[in-house]
Amino acid sequence: MAERITDILVSNEIIIAENRNLYAYGLQQGLLMIFNIATIMGIGIVLNMVWESIIFLLTFIPLRSNTGGYHAKTQLRCYLYSVAMITATLMGIKIIPWTGIICIALTLVAGMIIFFLAPVEAVNKPLGQVEKAVYKKRTRFFLVLFVFLVLLFCYIGQLAISVCIMMGNVVVGIVLVLGRVKLS
Repeated sequence: MAERITDILVSNEIIIAENRNLYAYGLQQGLLMIFNIATIMGIGIVLNMVWESIIFLLTFIPLRSNTGGYHAKTQLRCYLYSVAMITATLMGIKIIPWTGIICIALTLVAGMIIFFLAPVEAVNKPLGQVEKAVYKKRTRFFLVLFVFLVLLFCYIGQLAISVCIMMGNVVVGIVLVLGRVKLS
């Protein structure tokens, strides 16, 4: 689909042919992201956990985008692992009898893992020193924000929201550890 859209853009002279591959790649990545988000929302609908999926994604995406960590070898594996991960995460949110203490403790443990490990580069995407510094700064910004939000929502009695944010941090922490182990 991305190839067809790119061909249409080139033939209508909206983009120049020399940049075709770049646009095709960008469109493919954008369409994959939309497909992945739609899948996650579909899982949320099936589990009757739409708002939980949204809050989880609002935490997970900015952290994961900046921390790096484990990457599957193919896009299909990535998709399948992501489906399994979101399903397990939402089931964990639903089934586990969460308390404020457990939520805060897991947030702090995941936060320390993220704080000290991020960013973890992928084998096929090594990071330069400037990139590492930028990703580390962004990661720490989001991490502080999300830890604050977990504490705030626990304090005001909105444990369900805190759990969704905490799970975003925990999953990112797990992905970082897996990425670090894979590089070793």
